[in-house]
Amino acid sequence: MTEQKDRRIWKIRTIKNYPEAHNHLFIGQILELTQSYVRLDCRTYHFGKTINNKKDIRSGVKGVRILPWNRIELINELPSSFDYSKASLISNEDGKIALSDGKVDCVLSSSYDNRY
Repeated sequence: MTEQKDRRIWKIRTIKNYPEAHNHLFIGQILELTQSYVRLDCRTYHFGKTINNKKDIRSGVKGVRILPWNRIELINELPSSFDYSKASLISNEDGKIALSDGKVDCVLSSSYDNRY
């Protein structure tokens, strides 16, 4: 197998302790999976309940994070070719804010997210 095919890129949303808490997303390459945690090289994104434009989303620096399974609420697997390191925030044709590498758009929030 090629290195590109072995890459696993995930978008992980962590559990919110209360409804008003900000959403925390981690988007990046899985480095290690254990029974206790997920270790990934990622970028982080934080935002409140309402997103009107790109300025409503705070981006963190790229780095290695370890997330315990009991804090993970949702995982979306992205294409292995998605370049999360160079991707930038865009407003797509639906008016949603997405992370785009020019080939793939990864929507950061959906109408489902806004209900909670």
